[in-house]
Amino acid sequence: MTMASGEPSRTLVVGFDGATFDQILPLVQQGRLPHIRGLLERGSWGPLRSTIPPVTAPAWSSFMTGVNPGRHGIYDFRYRQAGTYELRTNNLTLNRAPTLWEVLSRHGMRCCVINMPASWPPRPINGYWVTGILTPADAETYTYPPELTRQILQAIPDYEVWPTSVFHPKGREREFLQAIEGLTWKRVELFRFLQGLGKWDAGMIVFMGADQVQHAMWHFQDPTHPQYDPDAPAEFRDAIAHTYEEIDAAVGTILAEAGEDVNVFLVSDHGFGPLDDWFHINTWLIQERLMVLKPRALSRLKYRLFSLGITPLNIYEWALKLRLNRAVARTTRQRREETFALLRRLFVSFDDVDWSRTVAYSMGNVGPIFVNLAGREPEGCVPPERYEETLEMIAERLRGIVDPRTGRPLVTEIIFGKDVYHGPYAPSGPDITVFMRDMRVCAYGNTEFASHRWLTPTSGRTGWHRMEGILVAAGPGIRQGEQIAGARLWDIYPTLLALMDVPIPAGLDGQPLLSLLRDAVRERVRYDSQGLEQYFQGAEKVGYSEEEEEMMERHLKGLGYV
Repeated sequence: MTMASGEPSRTLVVGFDGATFDQILPLVQQGRLPHIRGLLERGSWGPLRSTIPPVTAPAWSSFMTGVNPGRHGIYDFRYRQAGTYELRTNNLTLNRAPTLWEVLSRHGMRCCVINMPASWPPRPINGYWVTGILTPADAETYTYPPELTRQILQAIPDYEVWPTSVFHPKGREREFLQAIEGLTWKRVELFRFLQGLGKWDAGMIVFMGADQVQHAMWHFQDPTHPQYDPDAPAEFRDAIAHTYEEIDAAVGTILAEAGEDVNVFLVSDHGFGPLDDWFHINTWLIQERLMVLKPRALSRLKYRLFSLGITPLNIYEWALKLRLNRAVARTTRQRREETFALLRRLFVSFDDVDWSRTVAYSMGNVGPIFVNLAGREPEGCVPPERYEETLEMIAERLRGIVDPRTGRPLVTEIIFGKDVYHGPYAPSGPDITVFMRDMRVCAYGNTEFASHRWLTPTSGRTGWHRMEGILVAAGPGIRQGEQIAGARLWDIYPTLLALMDVPIPAGLDGQPLLSLLRDAVRERVRYDSQGLEQYFQGAEKVGYSEEEEEMMERHLKGLGYV
């Protein structure tokens, strides 16, 4: 399709998960990213603000819906199951806002979506949709239309939706890097295959490799990191840069396949930087008597062992030293379940929490704290009329935390959910999000009680997310040389609609980034008087089986998010 001005409106978005200009710009200057350099030179670019929290699932969900998490309902990879304090894995049926591709499809645009995180099960669109992270490993279909799954497996028999071989790479870094590189090029192979099935108007492909390599191998390249080893193999010290090079080469291949008449967006869901320490929120909450354990004898015994250092984190580190982690991975599912059940009985867990006396708790990535609010939580004890004063009390205690090794304040920023989430699902988000030491410390609540110390050196992950991702745009509808400022992830949605001459629905949180659009495009921007609801297909909520939940937990552990 073309605009009345004659400018082509085909648009391709390349998702570069975890990409940061802190890595890209030096590599461009060194001549190592020629294709990205070309986009920078002929287009416009700048930082792209992520969601709170800056985590893959809510971030890409806001990208593909144009709204904040309070409107789509996805805050992390996992969520608290209603009526319990147990976590379950998110999927697209829990995302309650229409995606960009549903809107485009209703306006006759043909779409092609590849490896989009948090997009299983895919919804019907005009075109092709292949899901990414959070797809069950045993899913019979991971595409729309469903029969496309069979066609892909016939054309690319070893295609993987998830990196099933990629877990904590310590001791097998080369295998890890080879797997990441292989997955990158499988996405390119799939793009070529889908290109052969028909021309599209809106394309989307996401590469996850940089995120995974930066999580696992940041310390190899960063002399400021506490775990930096100057004697490490040169290929490990260059692993992140090499991964960026591979994705740059993949981008070049895709651009050549897509043709010259395409507007191209290079987008990351969040940035990246070093991670030095974990802050174990639930352990700190116990110390502050904001979380209370049950008085029963078994819980007291478990807490005594916990205080002596018999903790999941210590067990994990011992297993790594003894190389027992591979042996565990080779055991049967039933044996693993029995082992995990035994460990849960041994370690302090949420089963030991006295919720009737607990003020706050943490579940999730990047600093989430929830008030145990009466009427919202299943055993909430904080009356609604004391909600505000409870928030302030917790925030004040957080501000008082100092690093025991330096004596300096640990907290950089405290964000109240009521200030950043708006919409019907705002109450589901964290009441407080805390950022620490410029995010070189990650406040963490996913593992309940991983350590008896509330501050520990990182284990398995030495890089973590930052709030500023990247946005690069180039093409016939894009201005050249604009420095983009103030852009947010959910602003891309209406910007793409404007580029493709599709009316922007009422009610989006995002605003079109008019400064990067050429005059002819800006003049034709249209707004729909009807809201998003007209496009939402909805779906019966789909959950994962217990076996799938176990598989999801293992995968998310491997990726560092559980």
